[in-house]
Amino acid sequence: MAALAVAVTWALVPTGAAGQGGGAGMPVPLLPPDMRGEPPPQAPDRSAPGPVWTPDQPVGAPPPLGAPREVAPPPGGLTESERLLPGPGAPTTGTPGAPGSWTAVPATPAGHLTPREGGFPADLWTGTRAERVRDLIAALPTTVPSPVVVDLRRRLLLSQQSAPSGLSDAALLKARLSVLSDLGTPSEDLPAPADAAVATDDTFDRARLRALLAEARDDRACALADRVGTAYRAPLWQQVLVWCDLKEGPDPPRQAMLGLALLREMGAGATDDEAFFILAERMAGVNSPPPDSLTGAGAVTYRLLRAQPNVDAPADALRRDHPWTARALALADNGPPAVRAEAAEYAAAVGAISIADLTAAWRGLDVDPRDLETPVSQVVQTNTPLNRALAFRIVSRETDPARRAEGLLHPLETSRALTPALYITHARLYAPLIRELPVEPRVPSFLGAAAGRALFAAGSVEAGRAWLRRLRDQGEAGDVDAADAAALLWPLARMADTALGDPLPTDRLILWRQARAARLGEGAEARRALDQEHVRLLNLLEALGAPVEPVHWLPIRSNRVFIETVSGDDGGGYVDPARLDALDRAAQAGRMGEAVALALLALGPEGPGGASMETLRGVIGALRALDLTAEARRVAVEALLTGG
Repeated sequence: MAALAVAVTWALVPTGAAGQGGGAGMPVPLLPPDMRGEPPPQAPDRSAPGPVWTPDQPVGAPPPLGAPREVAPPPGGLTESERLLPGPGAPTTGTPGAPGSWTAVPATPAGHLTPREGGFPADLWTGTRAERVRDLIAALPTTVPSPVVVDLRRRLLLSQQSAPSGLSDAALLKARLSVLSDLGTPSEDLPAPADAAVATDDTFDRARLRALLAEARDDRACALADRVGTAYRAPLWQQVLVWCDLKEGPDPPRQAMLGLALLREMGAGATDDEAFFILAERMAGVNSPPPDSLTGAGAVTYRLLRAQPNVDAPADALRRDHPWTARALALADNGPPAVRAEAAEYAAAVGAISIADLTAAWRGLDVDPRDLETPVSQVVQTNTPLNRALAFRIVSRETDPARRAEGLLHPLETSRALTPALYITHARLYAPLIRELPVEPRVPSFLGAAAGRALFAAGSVEAGRAWLRRLRDQGEAGDVDAADAAALLWPLARMADTALGDPLPTDRLILWRQARAARLGEGAEARRALDQEHVRLLNLLEALGAPVEPVHWLPIRSNRVFIETVSGDDGGGYVDPARLDALDRAAQAGRMGEAVALALLALGPEGPGGASMETLRGVIGALRALDLTAEARRVAVEALLTGG
């Protein structure tokens, strides 16, 4: 009856009411060095060792690829087991902390990440106006399927940081928590207020409650609701009390029904989430039809849905503009397989769950066992999230190395061709399976380019380097397919792997062009596509400080693609000149937080893959100016892999 007493008391409290500008952009050089009369910029060396992932080696099997010892934070997004820090949306099996309360931390800037752990300096907002800090944080992209965007955004929001002049630490933390909560950040990652008095603010408790409910940590969520009591007027807190009564069993539902009645009497604001009432009444024993929509649904409603395995999630349950809904659906152990497959894939792409969570979600889908016997080449022909999950299940359960290698080719190449925005997510998913393939006495050359590309995309740089070296050895021994695969991989390896360094071999570029020309075929359109790839590659390498010389431009120097590129008409892509200009000024002034936020915004809604070359050069240059060279490489790698 304690919850009922709180509910009645709470119900007596009155309720409360529920662009981008243009401008002159900074000049962006697109000409080759000799036509500009200036040497290319040199990137600073920030190599640092990283943790490694060690695959299990079957007894008696040929040796698999060794675990990478990264020479720098690699591009394309780290696999979770290779990262020093827990990845975005870390797996939700951690040990719960103290129930039902924020823990006040010492008087240090709120956040988890220190510079030593990959965070930014605590003074990252120094020099930026208070109002601009709030605006930049509120505008941070939350739906871009880009690992480098996800990683930089996470570090920006979770680094220990002090507020700039004119903004309190509490106000800065509120702004950050608003974004973190909408992203579906795990409860253990949410920064706690340093001031215990601030910890009673609805912003902090609401963020934590949403995270706890998504993770089904009901005891902690209910303890939080009990602690809050009548402090907050929002209907959310009455809803969670209803849920806490319902989950206790057959008798408490009588109390829950009273709570539902009180909520309906409150009127506007309390009754917007109709699905909550339907699901709560069904759980209390009322024979109501399941909801056909989750419009306006909150975190408690998604928890009620998860608690009723016989109720399918409506078609609108996944709200892509609110990634926390994808996380809630992905972590549920029930629901329509098609909805869960799509939600998990999307959540992983935008950083709401980890690749480990995506793996667990897809492996836990309830599918017909007969479907698992379907050839993967047939499954990928229907390119839906559910079929992509099924393909992953089929490949991952294959134990024969030769058959697994054959199976891997289909989902990797299909993803790259049909869903390029999701390619790096899929590469990170499949990279552990690739790394279990034996490399002695030889790697499967038919899988050569596809597997090597996925390894570099997933951030497994040393594993990719070993794969490329083996392909070259086989090519020199007369394996034409291996030599072709090695030629195709060279540009990506050169961009991703700092160990390759200078110079930029002309013969490698020529071999790459020949291999790409063979893949693209004959005709004017194929030649134009090859030339565009050539220009894009050299521009990205030059932006990273590679020694691009006049000889590298010779194959395209006099043709139409080159003229269009140097004149600025290079095929489009997202560009905001005013924002690029602001980014350049912030980076040159060393305003770390402002520059990183502007870089994420400047890349646009599709991330590096949808950005123009002008944008890419501006963002890469700004990151290098901030000594974020590894991050600049990751932007370039994503642009090369997923761009037009």
